[in-house]
Amino acid sequence: MFLPGYLERLDAGGDILPLLDDQFGFSLLWAAEDGAHEFAGGLEEFRGYLAQRDPGGQLHHLSHGLRQGNIELATGWTTRYGQPLGTFVFAVELTDGGRMRRLYAARTEFFGGVPFQASP
Repeated sequence: MFLPGYLERLDAGGDILPLLDDQFGFSLLWAAEDGAHEFAGGLEEFRGYLAQRDPGGQLHHLSHGLRQGNIELATGWTTRYGQPLGTFVFAVELTDGGRMRRLYAARTEFFGGVPFQASP
């Protein structure tokens, strides 16, 4: 799976840009108290998104993941300094070389950082 390593590197403050394809495109839909905001575009816009992002104390936790061919889907939650923050869904398309070509992610604080939970 690609996403666990990508999120671990992101959370550690590592350089994630080498993991992205030259034709990378993304759409991030982030919902917070002041409403939903979309960040979208290519590599240049993603650099801008990363520059404005406040990663302090934030960690991603995966609860479910699925990979079929070059597509990965994952759900989970984020914490900030150990406190629940948001619930998210990620979808990525990877190149044959294993780099991320497309990223779609949505995150909300509405669920209070509680992950989706599968029934037994």
